[in-house]
Amino acid sequence: MKRFRKSFVVMLSMMLLFSFVTITNAGQDNINELTRSDSPDGLVTSIHATTEQINFKESVPSSLQKKTNSLLKITQTATPTTASDTSTTYSGTISQAGTAQFLYPINLQPGQLLQARLDGPASVLIDYDLYLYEFNMSTGNLNPTELDYSIYGTYFNNYEQGAATLSENVGTRNAITTPKAYALKVYAKTGSSSTLPFYLTVDITSNYDAYEPDENAFKAYNFAFSTGGSTLNTRSIHSSVDNDWYKITVPQVRNYDALNIKLDSTSAGYGYKAEVYGVDTGNKLVLLPHSNNNVALGTGIYYVKVSTTNQFSTSHLYNLTIKPVLRAGSITITGYNSSANGPNDYPNYNHAGTHYRVDQNSSFTVKGTVRTTDNLPVANALVSMTWTNPNWIASTGYRTRIGTAYTDQNGAYSITVTLPPSTGSISQALPMYFTHYFDYTSVLVEVAGTPVTASDNVYHFAYSLYNGGS
Repeated sequence: MKRFRKSFVVMLSMMLLFSFVTITNAGQDNINELTRSDSPDGLVTSIHATTEQINFKESVPSSLQKKTNSLLKITQTATPTTASDTSTTYSGTISQAGTAQFLYPINLQPGQLLQARLDGPASVLIDYDLYLYEFNMSTGNLNPTELDYSIYGTYFNNYEQGAATLSENVGTRNAITTPKAYALKVYAKTGSSSTLPFYLTVDITSNYDAYEPDENAFKAYNFAFSTGGSTLNTRSIHSSVDNDWYKITVPQVRNYDALNIKLDSTSAGYGYKAEVYGVDTGNKLVLLPHSNNNVALGTGIYYVKVSTTNQFSTSHLYNLTIKPVLRAGSITITGYNSSANGPNDYPNYNHAGTHYRVDQNSSFTVKGTVRTTDNLPVANALVSMTWTNPNWIASTGYRTRIGTAYTDQNGAYSITVTLPPSTGSISQALPMYFTHYFDYTSVLVEVAGTPVTASDNVYHFAYSLYNGGS
């Protein structure tokens, strides 16, 4: 199996030379990265070599298997999207920390993929881990060295469906030409409960992409992205418990402070999510907040998980794009527009010279660009615009209007607000017997989270009076 894993990684690296991005197996552990054991160097042969003696060929089940059968039961069957996919959820309890429950034998035909997800009890005091082992098909004995493991620390993140700790997931594929049998072990690392159940979902399928299995962050593939952004379009979600993991590294020397991480619209329609996690002590994975797919990141290592919250399609290849949000160096105001005045209304009043004029109770649009210090366009930057009429006191609600927008791929933004009435505090008599009344107002644009700003002034028109004449 180890020989296959090595050759499989080499095959992946060669295949991805022809893709949009390069992904390879995650390398050595270091700071901000998941650790494989409690030892400082992380160099161990096995994370959790099991001591239980299990043989799936025994005609009379062992006491452990009887205990397993009495505690693990089918609670529901998911509806697969393909006929070759079977997904079943089991439940059980563990009454003592340091003990475990097994589910076995799980049989795989040649070429089939096994994926399993453990949802532990909803308690900050309980930490269950998930291990995957294989049987010796000749003797029926369990190989004590795990094939895969998931050992996240318990940490409750705030998801759309509520607070929960990240599930533990493992997987393997039968890469030989004869059937194989496997066992799953739910291990109570910290705490336990005889009343709070865990749920173990097992999925077996023959339809999957070439990069499986990578069910947990310990098997994340490196995702190397360019300054202009990179897209991966060679992977699919092929079961309800399928997790695709990627590892990204944010260097100390860089020209960005956030990444825009998004999936294509079809994948988003299925319910696919791309989530970004940072690592806290004890292998706790912390979900990072995002806005418009932008995630603020400092120097270090992060993990991206792609999974589904609704449905999936084995034939659909999702597009995962990671693009740096370049650091803004300047912002400009390039023009205005309004529903009443259009883009070209620039009178020259004595009060302050030539400025754009916008009518009261009209829409008001401010346009401009954001660029780096070396004049590159900054895409996906959040821009805020504040219009202020100092003649109104704040309590009236007429003093300010605020709008926001994200820049497009060319670094351009367009922000529209609806203006209140003008006080008409300034007047100017014009030829042909008319007097105009207006306010002198300010416009401030700024790139969120930066000191980068620009400002201008506009006339806020109130009304015009005819002065009479012959």
